[in-house]
Amino acid sequence: MQFRILGPLEVMSGDRALSLGGFKQRAVLGLLLLRPNQVVATSELLGALWPDESRPMTARKIVQNAVSGLRTTLSVHHTRDEPQGAGAPELITRAPGYVLRVDPARLDMTRFDGKATAGRAKLAAGEPAAAAELLREALAEWRGPALSDLMEQGLDWPEVAGLRQLRLDAMEYRFEAELACGRHHTVLGELNSLAEAEPLRERLSGQLMLALYRCGRQAEALDVFSRVRRALVEEHGLEPSRDLQALQRRILHHDQELTSPVEEVPASVRLLHGAAATGPSSAARPAVAAPPAPPLLTVAGQQPERAAAEAPAAARTPHPAPAQARGGPVLGRRRDVCVLLVRVRARTGGGAGVPEQLDVPLNEAAASLAEIVEAHEGTIVGSLGYLTAALFGLRDDWAAAPLEAVRAAFAMRDSVGGLPGLGIEAVVTMGRALVREDSAGAVSVVGTLLDTAQHLLSDVPPGKVHVGPEVAACTEGWVRYRKVARGPDAAAKVREACALHPREVPVRGGEAHAREHELAIVSSHLDHSRHHHAPYLVTVLGDQDQSRSRFLTEFQHRVGRLPDEARVLRPAAPEQGGYGLLGLTDALLDAWAASSGARRDAPVDELLTELVRGAAGTGPTGDRLLRSLLVAAPPFHAARPRAVMDVWKELLVLCARQLPLVLCLDGLHLADESVLDWVEELVATVEDAPLLVVAGARPQLLGRRPLWGVGGGRTSMLSLAPLPEAPAAPLRVAAAGHRRPAVHQRVAEVPRQSRGQGWGAGPGDEPHVERRIAR
Repeated sequence: MQFRILGPLEVMSGDRALSLGGFKQRAVLGLLLLRPNQVVATSELLGALWPDESRPMTARKIVQNAVSGLRTTLSVHHTRDEPQGAGAPELITRAPGYVLRVDPARLDMTRFDGKATAGRAKLAAGEPAAAAELLREALAEWRGPALSDLMEQGLDWPEVAGLRQLRLDAMEYRFEAELACGRHHTVLGELNSLAEAEPLRERLSGQLMLALYRCGRQAEALDVFSRVRRALVEEHGLEPSRDLQALQRRILHHDQELTSPVEEVPASVRLLHGAAATGPSSAARPAVAAPPAPPLLTVAGQQPERAAAEAPAAARTPHPAPAQARGGPVLGRRRDVCVLLVRVRARTGGGAGVPEQLDVPLNEAAASLAEIVEAHEGTIVGSLGYLTAALFGLRDDWAAAPLEAVRAAFAMRDSVGGLPGLGIEAVVTMGRALVREDSAGAVSVVGTLLDTAQHLLSDVPPGKVHVGPEVAACTEGWVRYRKVARGPDAAAKVREACALHPREVPVRGGEAHAREHELAIVSSHLDHSRHHHAPYLVTVLGDQDQSRSRFLTEFQHRVGRLPDEARVLRPAAPEQGGYGLLGLTDALLDAWAASSGARRDAPVDELLTELVRGAAGTGPTGDRLLRSLLVAAPPFHAARPRAVMDVWKELLVLCARQLPLVLCLDGLHLADESVLDWVEELVATVEDAPLLVVAGARPQLLGRRPLWGVGGGRTSMLSLAPLPEAPAAPLRVAAAGHRRPAVHQRVAEVPRQSRGQGWGAGPGDEPHVERRIAR
């Protein structure tokens, strides 16, 4: 028989919860379990159940009846359900009251206390991993607030408040242990929620500051300190403790001792670290056994030496080196990057290994891959066996990263494919990952983005290059793609890169530099929307679809430099056939999935549930919105399209109130009138939400809607005109004081034929400039 008070009161006999009678009987049992194996005076029971002024004359008799009923329940079920010899709980009378004798191992409160005490001892002994495990087990005993069913009836016992404090203490010790293990990303969400609920717990706030700092969010860490200080001064007239003030100063000075000691990474990610793995965690992890085939390439730092190609196979097997040998502490931050994952194959039958005569071509392939990655502004981050991983987007020309990665894949295919006995396949994906770089410049990458790339690579035929949907959306103006048959859900997402369009390779940096002023104008409207907490509509007009699309993509990247200040949602542009409200709903969902990192192959109902719960929570509003969208989702489409779009409007407003939102809608000249009505009403009717709508269209839109964007004080318009012809040679623009951006925004587009609706860019066109039209 198990007694559970860390949550609603329960007594379990086997798998069954016993019926414990009415409220007073349950309350008597709850108070006795709060003091197991101790005498609880009758007067204390009376005081716990009734205030003095409202205690009935029969109160003592009610308590006696409750005790009698509990004795009967416990005795009957123990005799019937428990094995012979098992210790029976006893409720006995002992002056001046009653005592409940129960095996401590059968009470969740004592189990929690024992594990929490052991966890604290392990932490004090310098064993944070063991401490974290024990403290997690201790906290797992909790099912909610202690005796929550009784407390909801108006009871307020000091023992319950004490249990709550013990739980918070255990959570703080667990956070301390997890942070000592380098798991700041794992606990950040819990820390954020708990620190918001407990703003005066300085130790908790300090742990949140440390986790945010280690995640590369120094400004937010300092905001936490300011918030705690304000609360202490306003409510109690106190300054934060010396420890918290010292932590603030260390964050301001970027104290190296605050960096993460060890961070555990999934096994699937370790495969790609090889000798390029960086950070203290590399030395702490066991070496990963190499596959039977000899490794293709060993990377130390950013550039492998050509001389490595001459080394024997055994010498090329990657072995992680100690952190000090690689340049000291590793600094990591989450950022959006492009990953190129390449596999070199031997064109021989059987799987026993590569014949010796292929060693020379393999060495040549290793050198060729390294040269190609470097030539296309990439960075090799690791290799093992036949796999090589490279990152694009870490250098100054980050906006060109998707196209550079695809061009590098083409160059690798042509170069390695010409070597005797070898073939190649590659995949290019784009998303968010943790990029870590030590003081010596060695780079490694951690994240599910690599798992996604490995999964896609497993289905790439020999000699082919596949790309993810975001990469295809960024580069379709310069690369010819075709669909890949990968099942009903993925068929519209993965693309095979066939070839570069002739004369469509862009001049790196030139176009973005030429439209710097207009990009600044659109950015200023985002600042205006954010500052005034109000919606705003910017319409970008241009005859040339690809120029307009590149302008919007560049703006996304600019916004993405500060991903914690705004979020971009960009449904893919429609094709020539146009689209209506239902097509827009599908595109919005796909764009949200892409920008949030949700599983792209997840069922529609799961995506909708995740979207709604994240924006509206689990209350009545969230339930209402979710029901409306589920009814309208495929295969039912059982709701009116306009009603569904009204739900989407509400969701977008809720999202914008959490974090300023940029909604990019391109190709509106092809949209139905209902879509245009919805966009105008979105800006005209929404209040108190920082929402910027950037609408791209050809000038024909004004022929259909002469008054589009006129009136209301919340609209403006830009017109895109052709630029002078670009120079033949690549031109690199280096602005004074320009630094590599921390993060560039993931492009939240989906490829053509998304969810049954045609999407994509229009015919090819030339670069452009923009000018603002006063209306």
